[in-house]
Amino acid sequence: MTNAQRLDHVEDELETVKRLLVSTASYAESANRRLDELTIKQDRTQSHLDELTIKQDRTQSHLDELTIKQDRTQSHLDQLGARVDQIGEKVDQVSDKVDSFITHTQRLFTKTGSEIEETKARTERLEALMLKLDRNFEEQKSQFQEFQLTTGAALERIDRVLDYLLRQQGGNPNPPS
Repeated sequence: MTNAQRLDHVEDELETVKRLLVSTASYAESANRRLDELTIKQDRTQSHLDELTIKQDRTQSHLDELTIKQDRTQSHLDQLGARVDQIGEKVDQVSDKVDSFITHTQRLFTKTGSEIEETKARTERLEALMLKLDRNFEEQKSQFQEFQLTTGAALERIDRVLDYLLRQQGGNPNPPS
């Protein structure tokens, strides 16, 4: 093989390497964009998780308030019972008041029960959303790991091609094993 042929051969190989490097750079830019998109999605997911935590804290606060109201109602019922025992001669008057109070209390219990059921439904929806967000996070994590593997493999191939070309350029006529 003449020097001109060798030079043409090396130039052809260098052109191939250039194309590989351009392709790799394009692939790396695309991968970086995908990584940026995944990071943005992960930030959104974290933001949603933070919002869900805040909502869950609010729900717990509402439950605590309902418990306090229920304790107050129970306290009122206990006080009413003590009054009835002390005022025997006004049983008829107190009886009307007790009936009115019981009706109001039943409305409160009905309302409280309804609010508790609504809170339970919201909690179940929150749990479902958290599970969905967990699945999304795991999927994004898996995609990122797959991206790392393919990028690492591509870089290893490029390293081998460059090593081969450098050995060829150094005058080594033997191909790599």
